[in-house]
Amino acid sequence: MTCYFARAQTMKRIFPLLIGVLSCAAFAHAGEVTVEATMTTGPNGQETTTFAADAPTVFATFKTKGGSDGDKIRAVWIADDVGDAAPKGTKIDEKTLKMEGDTEDGVFSLSKPTNGWPVGKYHVEIYVNDEQVTKLKFTIKAAAKSKKHSNEAEEESGD
Repeated sequence: MTCYFARAQTMKRIFPLLIGVLSCAAFAHAGEVTVEATMTTGPNGQETTTFAADAPTVFATFKTKGGSDGDKIRAVWIADDVGDAAPKGTKIDEKTLKMEGDTEDGVFSLSKPTNGWPVGKYHVEIYVNDEQVTKLKFTIKAAAKSKKHSNEAEEESGD
């Protein structure tokens, strides 16, 4: 009877320790995945943090290292300050991809809204298995007027 009681006490001490070790292993795995990401003009485009309001799409390209098959990488697009177009911190869209192996190259994209991009500040948060790993800020600026449109305005003003 004493032997059974001693085993039960030992199991009560080991079980929480085992749960703790397994929990740490899961968090360590998520922390081992590294992500390098940049905002670009296209899937293989130029790196930038400023886009014109008439840009058809904005892109966040990424490279991962240390992932495993089935790990999930997610992008959450957020409007930070777009005036009256939306409240600060408005979530615009979200997309999740499943990783295939240790190293993954990929692209997240966001298409121009039907009524055009509201001018302002935005960011995209990138997560691996629900752990935020990076945040990219970008700005939408008013589209440049075409040269023809500028010349017509000068002629009308008499300049």
